[in-house]
Amino acid sequence: MKYVLTVVVGTYNRLDQLKRCIESIVANTTTHTRVYVTDAGSTDGTIEYLSSIASESITPIFVGKKLGQARAYNEVFKHVDSPFVCWLSDDNEVVNNGLDRAVNILENDRTIGMVALKTKDVQGPFADAPFIGGLSPAGILNVNQGVLPTGLLQEIGGFSEEFRDYGIDNALTAEVLFKGYKVVYTRAIALHHYRNWSEDPTSENYQWLQQRHAVAKALYEKRYCSSAMLKVDRKYTIKRAVAGLVRRTARKIFSTRALQRSATFRTISIVLSARFVSWLDLFSNKGKGYHLVQRIR
Repeated sequence: MKYVLTVVVGTYNRLDQLKRCIESIVANTTTHTRVYVTDAGSTDGTIEYLSSIASESITPIFVGKKLGQARAYNEVFKHVDSPFVCWLSDDNEVVNNGLDRAVNILENDRTIGMVALKTKDVQGPFADAPFIGGLSPAGILNVNQGVLPTGLLQEIGGFSEEFRDYGIDNALTAEVLFKGYKVVYTRAIALHHYRNWSEDPTSENYQWLQQRHAVAKALYEKRYCSSAMLKVDRKYTIKRAVAGLVRRTARKIFSTRALQRSATFRTISIVLSARFVSWLDLFSNKGKGYHLVQRIR
């Protein structure tokens, strides 16, 4: 039987997290799926583990050096021949049959170009949030991990290698939207994320992340924020003003902690703040397996 979905996972010296990720894909996915794991030269037993589980449906790729995330994923993407493809990180855990839900959404609506796998941090500074997903400088709701048609991904050219490690998912989200497709979020949580970033601003890891964020942001703004598709939009200006008013009012009524934990408040905030999510999203997609629909009109 031909594979319907290909999942590509990148890893480097995070054996325990990788095991959890792969086991969750197998346990929570009924779609006929092939998994590729690209390893950048791990020395913690990852290579031995991957060798022991290698099979027709789980294929390790021992690169042996750090190519950068974008290139490492792209080297695999170009060989994928299943209808749909997904990228995950080794610190993700599939839950609630998240991959099955995403494939079902894509199979039933060809106008959707990418399904964001709604993700919840289970550790780290954002663990109280009902789900993660920030807005880019262009006002686009970013997709951290997602599923999309393989043909579309290959037409785009995969991840932009100019971003290398950081911001590759944000750039891909913009590319799918600029192609004229919709980008949606699964309504249910599809992934758990075991974030292991350092919260110490003096740590080497924290400073590296801040540097990578600054570089990626500058590159993103140069590439996407000057697009003709992002011309001054009166409706968007009004939306942002209303979003600010709603947030200020809510903070007067509810505690900060309550708002941080509220999925409803987070959803409303995104609908009012995201450039390409309609006001009507709160009502028009009820009963569907997805929401937070973005489309450039």
